Amino acid sequence: MTTLEVYLEASPQPIGELVSGSDGNISFRYTVDNLPHPISLSLPLREEPYGDVESRGYFSNLLFENEMRDQVMQRHGIEERDIVGLLYHLGTDCPGAISCVPSGTAPGKRPGNLEEDYDAFEGSPFVPEGYDDDRLTLESIPVSPDGELGRIMQSLRDHRKLPEGNSKDPSPLAGVQGKVALTRLPDGRLGLPRKGSGAPTTHILKVPSAASMTSVPREHLATGLMAGAQGHPVARTRILGEGDLRGLLIERFDRRIDGKFVHRIHQEDFCQALGLGHRLKYERNGEPGRMFDADAVGQLLRLTGAPGAARQAFFEMTIANMLLGNSDNHAKNHALLYRTAKPELAPAYDIDPVLLDDVNHEMSFRLGKARIADDVTHEDLTDFCRALGYRSLTAPLLKRVKELVMSLTETTAVLPRPSGKRLADVILQQAQHLSENLDLGVGPFEFDAVPINRPDD
Repeated sequence: MTTLEVYLEASPQPIGELVSGSDGNISFRYTVDNLPHPISLSLPLREEPYGDVESRGYFSNLLFENEMRDQVMQRHGIEERDIVGLLYHLGTDCPGAISCVPSGTAPGKRPGNLEEDYDAFEGSPFVPEGYDDDRLTLESIPVSPDGELGRIMQSLRDHRKLPEGNSKDPSPLAGVQGKVALTRLPDGRLGLPRKGSGAPTTHILKVPSAASMTSVPREHLATGLMAGAQGHPVARTRILGEGDLRGLLIERFDRRIDGKFVHRIHQEDFCQALGLGHRLKYERNGEPGRMFDADAVGQLLRLTGAPGAARQAFFEMTIANMLLGNSDNHAKNHALLYRTAKPELAPAYDIDPVLLDDVNHEMSFRLGKARIADDVTHEDLTDFCRALGYRSLTAPLLKRVKELVMSLTETTAVLPRPSGKRLADVILQQAQHLSENLDLGVGPFEFDAVPINRPDD
């Protein structure tokens, strides 16, 4: 039997225990009763322990599918199903403010002191504080390929081991692209927490492969378009580097800076909040009652601190994602933030127009019966609204859809060329379908057609 103590960064003592039994099943129980919030909506505060299904649904999502996890599995002979065994080695630095450590071990996370707990990269670029009002600029921050950060970016781009002699430990994050977590220091330089400090990072840097380098400007532009089209907060991004060595620098929304100290804000993605393993992040992979669908989203939004605002935000983000060609807004690309007893809907993030890629273009969850954004009808959108908690697709909601269509199509005219040309085509094409299907009375729009990969019926 293996027992891990579960900590939140803000708690000086363990808040729970995660146990693996001799039969391989796991359980979790809270060990304190004065927590400001649960660690997950799927694990409400209570005295009784949670069994294998509930515990596994949350804690399995703390493990990244990356080389580090594979190395631990091979080195220690740990099976993929042994969540607690993997967290024994990898649980010190989990997503959110959680850490899972062996009994009697110090918590893995604590607030960071920007003056003492970080080392800047040699030759680091300087990242200005704040962001330009114009989020559609493609101006990049230069990065020297020969500098420390440049060498790390090359390793991530080429899927190689990080440079030899790198004394710091920029652990890759989850996802298809290479990622590294960084910190912006008070003087604008980028750096990493000192090993063993437990200090948080403030930014994530995504570096795609050389063949996918155009994804950097397109995601940056799509993120800026999302921010301008609707009112809910959206992650801030910048472009680092040029040519065949570029990355997207993303400011973390689950951080709070108080003077010289950096604090983590606990967050969980929708898979965790619904108690679903990461393989169920798409509706098509689940089963009724255990899937990421519109009904499940509606249930989560009703549990937030401001359900009405969260419902409206999710509705608008969904329409904007359809127009932007981002059909990959799955359950791990939506999150909840815990500042108080009830969570809030996190800012939008990972806004990537995947309709430009040769991938499955089926939406992450259905809107009514529609599986492809092109097919969404008035009836489908009505069903979606009801699932979220609205009585129906009201006139104000339909008006808001029209406003989003008009806003995004008008903005295509100012997208930088040639980088923004194909993204503009995606928006105009999706707007044409939505306008026709919902009889919005806008358009027609001119565009070069973008092929859509439809799912097999």
